[in-house]
Amino acid sequence: MKQTLIPNGNYPFNNYKRMNTKKLAPMILASLAILLIGGLSSCKNSALDAPVALNSSNTTLVANDATIVGSLESDRLALIDLYQALGGEEWFKSSGWLSEIPVAEWEGVSVAEVAGQPRVVALYLGANNLQGELPQSIGKLTALKALHLQYNSGIKGEITDGIYDLQSLRSLRLGYTSLTGLLSDKIGQLSQLDTLDLRTSPYELTCTWDGNMESAKDHKPNNYRLTGELPKTIGALKSLTVLDLSHQNLSGELPSSVGDLANLKYLALYGCNFSGVLPESLGSLGQLEYLSLGDNHFTGNIPASIGQLTSLKELWMSNNRLSGEIPSSLGQLENLLQLSLERNELTGEIPTSLTKLRNLHTLYLGSNRLSGTIPSGLAGAEQPELFWVDLSNNNLSGQLPERVQKKGGDYTIYVVSGNRLTGSVAEAYLAFPKTLKHLLPQQEGYGFDNLK
Repeated sequence: MKQTLIPNGNYPFNNYKRMNTKKLAPMILASLAILLIGGLSSCKNSALDAPVALNSSNTTLVANDATIVGSLESDRLALIDLYQALGGEEWFKSSGWLSEIPVAEWEGVSVAEVAGQPRVVALYLGANNLQGELPQSIGKLTALKALHLQYNSGIKGEITDGIYDLQSLRSLRLGYTSLTGLLSDKIGQLSQLDTLDLRTSPYELTCTWDGNMESAKDHKPNNYRLTGELPKTIGALKSLTVLDLSHQNLSGELPSSVGDLANLKYLALYGCNFSGVLPESLGSLGQLEYLSLGDNHFTGNIPASIGQLTSLKELWMSNNRLSGEIPSSLGQLENLLQLSLERNELTGEIPTSLTKLRNLHTLYLGSNRLSGTIPSGLAGAEQPELFWVDLSNNNLSGQLPERVQKKGGDYTIYVVSGNRLTGSVAEAYLAFPKTLKHLLPQQEGYGFDNLK
């Protein structure tokens, strides 16, 4: 199941409508502290790409400013090196660079007082046709709090170790570049980091001069992606509220240290190559509101500890190799809006505890090995918001549950083809012929008496 993120500056959970095409449109609040290594779909005008407010309470340095070494002159020399290493003569915007005017007036450069002297505190050079490898000397910008080089597909090579010398850094955005190699365990050294953007796409993307995104012809696969395992030191980034590694080529097991990210609200690992058993430590993420683990190679049971995530609003685990029964503890997720466990190897019956999810909007359990009957209360009067239930391609038997009219006169749409259902289809289903296609065909030898 493909998920599409559409940024519009809002938080991703309450202010959108779930479409029948199964495309998700979560929206992200600009004020969140974010670790993004995943796939959004526009080149600018996203809340994620807005400049950081360096004087805000979220981005001020802690009391180690006085220990920062360097000067505005050393910053200027580092900027000149950056300009030369990344093809400054071809930049779309480079006003002031290499001239005698103050560094504070160079395009994309912000200067502020740090420890009693002016220093370069931010670089905003996104979508600016930067080309080349990041120089080691970038680490000499020791007062830098924000480094934004996103949407420059010409930036290649590995992430230089100089980045990890930027101990004051709060926001690092290198998304939609062509960086490759491993994500170093030195990432844990950036203890003040609350925004890391290494987003990518499964396809090669480029930016035009005005910052608009263009996809390569014929959706050419993106070969410039991070590889290797997710470092265990990721758990040291205690300030993170959003962690998105979507569409990177990361593999191996998900480290249990992810459970140390106590402030995390958004965790998306969609479309990577992770494998192994999901750690029980996921249940420690008490503030988590969005969890997407879809389109990986995870195996084993769904951790029962996920039922402890009572703030969770969206849970996506589709397209894995998860087995065993659906934990009844998922019925404790009282704020859940979306639940997707389709295309796994889940067995057993649908737990009746799922009928307690009063706020649920959509339920995807299709293409598993589920058996037994459909719980009678599913999409009933106690679930007034549930309008889409996909149970297709399982081994479910018995009859369809009663169809309850929702507020506004709508009915829940059941997708139950490919099962072993029998009996008669109630009049409430027959009144909507367009939805009957979701009931047929059943497995050979099964079907409804009044629906052929």
